[in-house]
Amino acid sequence: MFHTVRRWWGNERGKVTTRLFLFEFVVVVVGVLTAQALASWVTDRVEQRAVNEEDERVRYEIGRTRQVARVWSASVPCLVERVESIARQASTNGPVDVAELKPPRFIGYTVEPLSPDMNREFHDRFGNERVDNYTVVASASATLLNTYRDVRTGWNRFALLDPALGRPSAADRTTVRDVAVQLRSQLDLIRTAAEMIETTAAGLDIPPLKSDADFGAVEPVTNCNEVWRAGRIWRE
Repeated sequence: MFHTVRRWWGNERGKVTTRLFLFEFVVVVVGVLTAQALASWVTDRVEQRAVNEEDERVRYEIGRTRQVARVWSASVPCLVERVESIARQASTNGPVDVAELKPPRFIGYTVEPLSPDMNREFHDRFGNERVDNYTVVASASATLLNTYRDVRTGWNRFALLDPALGRPSAADRTTVRDVAVQLRSQLDLIRTAAEMIETTAAGLDIPPLKSDADFGAVEPVTNCNEVWRAGRIWRE
């Protein structure tokens, strides 16, 4: 067997066959490695595009949220003033200004949180501070939205003072005053959330987005009369 191999190797055909085998082996290995590298590059490009698109989405939503936060910052003092006025009216047996009992229209906008997988990608590509600030705005926007819904629900109880529903009782007046105290606290929470959104978005260098095709134009009021005249906390 050994002598047969030596004779095969000693002639030119054996050497040519070996060289061809080695060449084909190298070609196959290089081809496999190239294919793997190309597949990895394509995958990375797809992931990078997905991350960039998600980052654009988050920054867009923060821009809208910042503008809504400005709307609330301008209108909260007006709402607190109206709530306190209703509480004072509830403390007496005098006539009630029914027009003050109706709540204005509110507005909210939230930043959708990142998925767990995307959150890890963001931390890897953008760093902890930037992603943490995104989370702060998302959390504050959710707080603002949920709290203003509570305010609207509570404000509806001011209808207990509406004489069209019957003469308000002492219990009704007490309930309205209790609700007013609660609403004032909730409005203060909204003010704090709005300030957090404004400060954090400014640190991220994301300007307020005032309007778009889906949402329309939203501007802060310049005085309280605009709130009660239009029946909403923003102006268009």
